[in-house]
Amino acid sequence: MKPLVSLSFMIAAFLSVFPNVLYANQPVISDISKDVVASVGEDVQFNCTVENVGRMSVSWAKRSVVLSMRNILSLSDPRYTITETRNDEAGSATYSLKITKIEASDMGPYECQVIVSATDKITKKLNLSIKHPPIISEERTPKSKLVTEGQNLEVSCHANGFPQPTIWWRREENAIMPAGGQTLPGPILRIKEVHRLDRGAYYCVADNGVGQPDERMVLIEVEFRPQISVLRPKVAQVLSHVAELECSVQGYPAPAVFWHRNGAKLHSNSRYEISNTASSHETTTSILRIASVTESDFGDYYCNATNKLGHADARLNLFQPVIPVPSSL
Repeated sequence: MKPLVSLSFMIAAFLSVFPNVLYANQPVISDISKDVVASVGEDVQFNCTVENVGRMSVSWAKRSVVLSMRNILSLSDPRYTITETRNDEAGSATYSLKITKIEASDMGPYECQVIVSATDKITKKLNLSIKHPPIISEERTPKSKLVTEGQNLEVSCHANGFPQPTIWWRREENAIMPAGGQTLPGPILRIKEVHRLDRGAYYCVADNGVGQPDERMVLIEVEFRPQISVLRPKVAQVLSHVAELECSVQGYPAPAVFWHRNGAKLHSNSRYEISNTASSHETTTSILRIASVTESDFGDYYCNATNKLGHADARLNLFQPVIPVPSSL
């Protein structure tokens, strides 16, 4: 009995190393469809031809999910069909997996498998790529970006799609880009030494020729210290009339604007009325209105503006005009 046990052990060991030796003609996947590129809604078919198929089980699988076994589907999706076309004379068979009205979820690798044993199989793969319009990632592309004037700015835009989308940047109303031109190619918006005039809406645009381009607005906000401009630094007014002093303030964050005279802050009261009106482009118009000018009102006034980046002031002068008196003859 011992020699028989030893012989059985040797045969088992040999077959474990060379399991296919029992088959005179080993199965071979002689042909499989090439990689497929299609659009959503189209039909696709994958063919896999196996030589010396015999009674082998041939299946289609997607990643780790078995879709079919011989001519039987293992999933209930009515869009899928499997067809087995045997050529007994040649000892081959072709297994055709058809998917109608493909969806984006159908994209990925498909594998034709010949099951040789519980631990051995012969495989070949193909890949299904599905064309779909570009979609800009909301999670990876910011809605806004805050930068301080003089710093460098960098904003990335990420988009998915097949074929891979081409990405570029433009400004609102196709305004000139900071580096010149109306567009900036590439997924990254870079601005060196940002200026306050660079602030505003920028659009990331992604296009791959499938459907409509996608775009996403990124608002660039630039912080800068206050700047005051005065259209009329000298204002003439006669006694007992209304006088208005006006200054225009720019800054971001929006500056606090006050009026001073002789070192004291002015407030709205029966003599003075102060109004601050915000407009576009981070501009605030401040007006100091003096109800009825008296002798004591003539002199210098200061428009002051302050935000976290700094301070600015401008001097305005209210004076009494000299009215020439005609000489008597």
